[in-house]
Amino acid sequence: MATQTLATSRRKAFPTLDHVWIFAALALIAMRPLVLPIQPHDFWWHMATGRVIIETGSIPIIDSFSYTQAGETFINQAWLAQVLMYGLYQLGGVPLILLVQSGIIVLAYGMLLRLCIERSGAVRMSVLVLLLTLPLSFDNWNVRPQTYTLPLFVAFLVLLTHWRERARGTVEPPADTKLPPLLQGRLWLLPLLMVLWVNLHGTFVLGGMLVALTFGGLLLERWLGNRRTPPDEATRARRAPLWHLFFWGAITALALLVNPRGVGVLGYVFGLLNTSAVTTLVAEWSPTTTRTGTGILFFSFIIVLAGILIYSRRRPDPLDMLLVLPFCWLALGALRNILWFVIVITPVLAIVVAAWFPPRRSSTGVPFLNGIVMGVVGLLVLLALPWVKPVLGLPPQVGELLAPETPQAAVQALQDAPERPAHLFHAMSYGSYLIWAAPEQPVFIDPRIELYPYNQWQDYIRMGAGVDADELLRRYNIDGLLLDNKQQAGLLALVQRDPAWKLLYQDEYTTYLVQR
Repeated sequence: MATQTLATSRRKAFPTLDHVWIFAALALIAMRPLVLPIQPHDFWWHMATGRVIIETGSIPIIDSFSYTQAGETFINQAWLAQVLMYGLYQLGGVPLILLVQSGIIVLAYGMLLRLCIERSGAVRMSVLVLLLTLPLSFDNWNVRPQTYTLPLFVAFLVLLTHWRERARGTVEPPADTKLPPLLQGRLWLLPLLMVLWVNLHGTFVLGGMLVALTFGGLLLERWLGNRRTPPDEATRARRAPLWHLFFWGAITALALLVNPRGVGVLGYVFGLLNTSAVTTLVAEWSPTTTRTGTGILFFSFIIVLAGILIYSRRRPDPLDMLLVLPFCWLALGALRNILWFVIVITPVLAIVVAAWFPPRRSSTGVPFLNGIVMGVVGLLVLLALPWVKPVLGLPPQVGELLAPETPQAAVQALQDAPERPAHLFHAMSYGSYLIWAAPEQPVFIDPRIELYPYNQWQDYIRMGAGVDADELLRRYNIDGLLLDNKQQAGLLALVQRDPAWKLLYQDEYTTYLVQR
């Protein structure tokens, strides 16, 4: 009777202030990818490749987009994400892609928030910690294949964290389940998720890293614990056998083979990390330093985090720190890895911060007012939808679906011109858009960094800066220029004074010229 009364009172109290906090957090997360236009870097060439895969029924392995590396082989590991992106575009255009992007990010961080709440027991503190760590990840929320792996990474973290408690015997094993012991704990989901992950993006190696660190940590913990205090029979009975994790980890490793390149996909990923053009020319692959805004934010966070851990009332779980430290090392090595470090550290931080505040009964608030607040927040999300925001008269950097620097009009002018340049030089991001919007126009370079030789990237940078421009233009037989007015201002200043070049189009962001 008491249980029924409590359940009834909870139903009457819905929604509580805790529901408001959770809903508001997820709404804010949803709005971030909705209000930001798609950047013209990685997005368009992935879309174009997805189009090729769907139209031809095969994954391209020979370059047909450029004239500088035409016929060269390349590895297209993210083929499934490309098919997904182009399939969404066919169904609902760019608005649907943005909506799905928002949903994917909400799913990932929603699972992470639930894990924080489960482990800390504090709803509002978990929400605050999550929201305060999110800005470190914003640079990685662009529409590209990597984003589609966020829920997979969090799912691996959640599954392994839950099973870790079963392996320790801190939770009672299910008594009424009809599943055999090997299938309890849902570790069997890991290889299924890996089959998806290995065909989406090269970050699948992080899933294997989570499994290996969890198994190694539990093995070490159990060995040291047995030496100090051998467990009694009751504890042994509650513990899930470590060989279960080893078994499913091995199956997960075999699942890596379920991709078009088989075991060769590992060589591609590790080879990419050792490619000079990637590690030295791509900003997000460069080491994290205080020379960037994200780097300053990261090191500030590390300092605050160190202080919190030092003065914490609750010592962090050693196995948590065994995960945190390698991912912190990865974050120091490359800006793009900060994303994964933040996901791993957030539940740990929620536990530690919640320990400073003694548990107390939180106010549920007034359900009617709580509902109004949730309704207002929900309305803001509706206004941010890609079918709605373009008609609200917002600034282009927020209100448009595509970033204003996307060279839509310039490429249209190129296509409308009576003659096309045979060897067009252009900004790297413009190469991505050209591959999509004007596939008949071979590009000089594009964001497929590993495809192009390092010396070509050096020539690209020097030419854009106007250094040895005349010699480089002759060497590559350049007869057309599609320039970013800001990033390639050096070259633009030179050709604007040269009567050999004719201006055909110019706007705030882009200039298109051809040889007379």
